Amino acid sequence: MHALLTHRIVVDRPRKLVIVEVHAILSPEDSSWVGEELRAAIQSFGDEIGQHVTLYDVSGVPAVPTATINLLVRTFDNPAVRALWARKVAFVVTNATGRMQVKRLQKVRPDFGIYADRATAIAWLLEP
Repeated sequence: MHALLTHRIVVDRPRKLVIVEVHAILSPEDSSWVGEELRAAIQSFGDEIGQHVTLYDVSGVPAVPTATINLLVRTFDNPAVRALWARKVAFVVTNATGRMQVKRLQKVRPDFGIYADRATAIAWLLEP
């Protein structure tokens, strides 16, 4: 029996790009574990933390639970997390519900980009 791949985190060090792919609906607890993995990936940049960009590709998920969005809003608003903020953040979403959920996150960080495809999101992230 194979375990369900719920997410994947990829660090593209030359481009200072962190990609978080979400493949399953995450509960708040699961989201917290992904957050810990993401924190470790970001901390691997050392002195370059804050110069990196992050792509959240949630195109394979129709929506996430409201409790998970509430947790993410609190997380992005946490001063300890702000120290790890990426220079730019983009979300790839392919449905209206996902876009509405990211708009809730924009209340904490209005500069989040929302895109329908990954190539456009990455191009925007890598612009100076």
